[in-house]
Amino acid sequence: MTIGLIGYGRFGKFLAHHLAKSATVYVYDRRPAAIRLGKGRIHRAALPLVASREVVILALPVSSLRPALKAIRPHLRAGTLVLDVCAAKVTPARWMRELIPRGVRILGTHPLFGPSSARESLKGKRIVLCPVRIPRRMLAAVRRVLRRKGLVPLVMTEEAHDLLVAETVFLTQYTGRLLHCLPVGVWDHVTPNYAALRRMMETAAGDSWETFADMVRHNPHTFPVLRALGKGHTSLERRLRTPGVKRGEG
Repeated sequence: MTIGLIGYGRFGKFLAHHLAKSATVYVYDRRPAAIRLGKGRIHRAALPLVASREVVILALPVSSLRPALKAIRPHLRAGTLVLDVCAAKVTPARWMRELIPRGVRILGTHPLFGPSSARESLKGKRIVLCPVRIPRRMLAAVRRVLRRKGLVPLVMTEEAHDLLVAETVFLTQYTGRLLHCLPVGVWDHVTPNYAALRRMMETAAGDSWETFADMVRHNPHTFPVLRALGKGHTSLERRLRTPGVKRGEG
């Protein structure tokens, strides 16, 4: 099998490394990419060749997706499977339905991990699958491949995904990045909870800012979470400053 990979940023490189274990990967990136022709099973190639592979993966942020879809549209072949890995799903799915020809299959995906959190292994890591335009048999085949790699596929609608991400991935990313900004010391071997916070901070700091920003800008469910965080902070601070207020009062 040959796979076309568009986008060779941090996650694109991570993805190419894993894909090349079982397929030949042709990569296109509009920036000069550090890929040597013929190096292993990963090859740099022109966009027409990359977009005409059996499987085409768009390893791009939401902000770059629409122009990329317009660019690959003339080169896609009937029966090809196109996947995106965006952190939001409703908007990318709408664009793909609009811009990708009818004979091309579409599957929205969002790996709920990144190069940092999956550095050691893919085993047990979750990946969301949002069927956009794909036969059941092909979707079942994709799920089998993912399971063989140790991943746990979760099938859901684009709307369910965006709500899930706002209340889980975004919330932990926001918390980790917020804590990373605090001017406090680093303490070793204090409590298990503190160690968990440190891991959250380090993972968030190592992940892509662009992906994090996409979760906010292209997922309407994140704004209610942000507002709730602000109200929660204000409420907690008020209770701490009010003497004699017991837990559960006020």
